[in-house]
Amino acid sequence: MRRTAQFSTFQLINNIIMVMLAVICILPFLHVLSVSLSSSAAVSANKVTFWPIGLNLNSYSRALEDTQLLRSLWISVERTLLSVTLGLTVTSMAAYVLSKGGGQKGIAGYKWFVGFFIVAMLFNGGMIPTYLVVTKMGLYNTIWALILPTMINVFNIILIMNFFKALPQELEEAAFIDGAGHWKVYLRVMLPLSLPVMATVGLFTVVGEWNEWLAGQIYMKPENAPMSTFLKAAISMPNIDIKNAEAAAKFNALSLNSAQIFIGALPILLIYPFLQKFFAKGIVIGAVKE
Repeated sequence: MRRTAQFSTFQLINNIIMVMLAVICILPFLHVLSVSLSSSAAVSANKVTFWPIGLNLNSYSRALEDTQLLRSLWISVERTLLSVTLGLTVTSMAAYVLSKGGGQKGIAGYKWFVGFFIVAMLFNGGMIPTYLVVTKMGLYNTIWALILPTMINVFNIILIMNFFKALPQELEEAAFIDGAGHWKVYLRVMLPLSLPVMATVGLFTVVGEWNEWLAGQIYMKPENAPMSTFLKAAISMPNIDIKNAEAAAKFNALSLNSAQIFIGALPILLIYPFLQKFFAKGIVIGAVKE
């Protein structure tokens, strides 16, 4: 009875803290959404808090007329899809090989590869050497400059590797007895059972690539900047041309920036609910190391 009471108290406090953190995260986003949907007069008078005043879609119609925003949105979509596809492929293959360990059944030089990945995770060449490599390889102002430098993440390799190690070895041994090789075991046994951790790593990659703006500023020209880089430039230096009083009455720079921010965040808001159910399971199982 006492233990149940203690658990209930802990759960109550935990729930209160989680609700407070959720409110802290939601309120700024709700404010941005309200500003984007409010009238220019209400926004200019600083009357908007967490509910639209003078509801209208003028800022969204103006934002969607901007061809540069649509181009940046497409570049971010292309970057994210390629990063997830190529990143999961390469990362899972490396994790499968490393999950075999060393010795007769594993790969030669297993400890060397593990040390190489750990050193690469802790240390990197830095911004200038990476920029020189990207430019010397002719990748500047191409989509590959955004994808290749971050395609392999050692943390994700370790996460998937531990997930592979946690799967029953009997499944793998049965496949080998039936004549399967490593490719068949990897493609037909390990990958189908790894949906939770793949979804988790995929979600990490989607959010990371979508929000990352520095690479777009360094490696891309402004007309080819991804969405996050476009938003950073639009917010820091608003470039709005309001030629008459009628246009000024419909929207202002703040409401237009708020609409651009919401449009930029919308793809992540649509994807997250479909992957969230895999998230906790993938993290917990992948974090267990036997």
